[in-house]
Amino acid sequence: MTMKKTLCLAMAALTTLATGSAWAQQTLRLGHYFATEDFRGKTAQYFADQINQHTDALNVDVYPNESLVKGREALQATSQGVVDIYSVYAGYLSGQVPLINIFSLPFPPPSYDDKAMYELALDSKTVALMDKTFARFGVKYLGVINSSGPAQLFLRNPARSVTDISGRKLRGAGGLSDVALRKLGASVVLLSAAEQFLALQTGTVDGISTTWSSYVNYGLADVAPTYLAATVVRAPYLLLMNKAKYDALSDQERDVITQAVNRTVEWSREHFATEQKALHDKVVAQAENVVEVSESDKTALREQMQPIYDSYVEDNGESGRQLMETWRRVTGTE
Repeated sequence: MTMKKTLCLAMAALTTLATGSAWAQQTLRLGHYFATEDFRGKTAQYFADQINQHTDALNVDVYPNESLVKGREALQATSQGVVDIYSVYAGYLSGQVPLINIFSLPFPPPSYDDKAMYELALDSKTVALMDKTFARFGVKYLGVINSSGPAQLFLRNPARSVTDISGRKLRGAGGLSDVALRKLGASVVLLSAAEQFLALQTGTVDGISTTWSSYVNYGLADVAPTYLAATVVRAPYLLLMNKAKYDALSDQERDVITQAVNRTVEWSREHFATEQKALHDKVVAQAENVVEVSESDKTALREQMQPIYDSYVEDNGESGRQLMETWRRVTGTE
C-alpha cells in the first residue's frame, strides 16, 4: 500500500468519525404516567439526565403523562419494545406478576415506612427474585427509584371511618390492597391515574385510593373533598427495561445505567421527606373533611388483613415465603 493511499484511508476514517456515519448514538424511550412537575416525574427525569450526562453513547427521551404508554400497560409495552424503559407503580403489575404483591400488602403497620420499603426493595434477595421473575416477560428489572408514600383514601362524600367504605365503588391502588378494599365491602374499579378526576366528577367512582402527590397534582380536592387518613398501601415505583435492548448494551453502557439508578435513588430519598411534608400540608389544606383513624381501628384493620398476608405466601410458594420473611424483618414483626 502506497504512502498516499494510507494517508487517504486515514483521512477518510477521521472524516467518518467526525460526521458520525460510523457511530450512532442510541436513543432510549423512557415512559411514565406522571405530570412533569410531580415529584415522581422529576425523579424519572433525573434518572434520564444522569444517563445523558454520563455517556455520549446513550440518549434518554422522556415521555410523561402516559403520552407513549399507559401505566397499566407498562409491562407488556416494555416487553414488546414499544417503550424501552418504564417507571411504574408496583401495584399496576401485580395481576401479571403475583410475586410483586409483596409491595401491595394492605394496611401495613407504622413500622413499614419508606425506609423499610426501600430496605425490602433493595435487599439482594428481593432484587434477585424480581429480576428472575421479570426475565420471563423479556423485561430487565433495574430496581426501584422512588416511593409512592402512603396511598390513602379520598371520597366524594363524608365518612366517619374506614368501615364506611362498605357499599362504595372505589378506584383501587392495585394488587392485594384491592382485595382488602373488597374485604371491607367496597367494589373496586381499575383506573389509571389520569382517569381519576373525571371518574370522580361523573360519579363513576365514589372514591379512590391514591397518593398525596396525585391528590394535589391532579386537583382531586375539587371532586373528592373527604380525606380518610388510613394507609391502604405503600409501594415503590419500579424501573423496567426491555431485556433484549438491555442485553445488547455494552458493559460500560450497562454500568452507566446502574450508576444512574443508584444516584437517582439517593437523590429521591434525600428529597422525598421534604416533598411528602409539603404534599401532606396541601392535602389537609385542600380537603374539606379530614378523617383521622384511631390506633385501635388501625390495629383492628391489620388483624382483618392477616388472611390476605397468609394467602400471599400460599400463592407464591418458596419465593413468597422468602420475601415475606424479609418483609417481617424490615418491619420488625418477626
